[in-house]
Amino acid sequence: MTDEILEHRERLARAFDGEFALPIATEHVEFVDFLVVRLGVDWYAVRVDELGGVQARKAIQPLPDAPRHCVGLAAVRGLVAAVYDLGALLGSPSPDRLSWFFQAKADAEVALLVPKADRYLRVPEDRIIPRSDVAASDEDQAATSVGAITDAGVVINVLSVGRIVAAIHGRRGAALP
Repeated sequence: MTDEILEHRERLARAFDGEFALPIATEHVEFVDFLVVRLGVDWYAVRVDELGGVQARKAIQPLPDAPRHCVGLAAVRGLVAAVYDLGALLGSPSPDRLSWFFQAKADAEVALLVPKADRYLRVPEDRIIPRSDVAASDEDQAATSVGAITDAGVVINVLSVGRIVAAIHGRRGAALP
């Protein structure tokens, strides 16, 4: 056991020292932070900088005659927000318990209801595949997706919260598909 610990310590020390032997990077790389959720069978990433906040689900007050995907009103970070089921909006309803609010930075009175975020990713900006290079599986994804990223061989659709909010505003008072 002691030999294993000493070997592990030596490997860590070599790796640490090896980092200083590498040339200093002269190129600045921009990173984008994402929260990744699974909705139905599909994976989606939401840019952290498009969110005004993330909060555990609280009580939701249903609204009579609300659009189909609006589940009601809730207090989200001190504001009353209309809460929409993100999976239902995208045509990928989740069988998992929807337990988190993603508050839109574009409109703090809109919150998207999602299951627990699966993971956080920090991706170099140049690894985001542009929307024009990604085939969307349906119209709702095409309207809200801005591209894709890959993680461990899995393709993850990158959503635009701004586009989702714009679509919600355009659909208020009308039935959603």
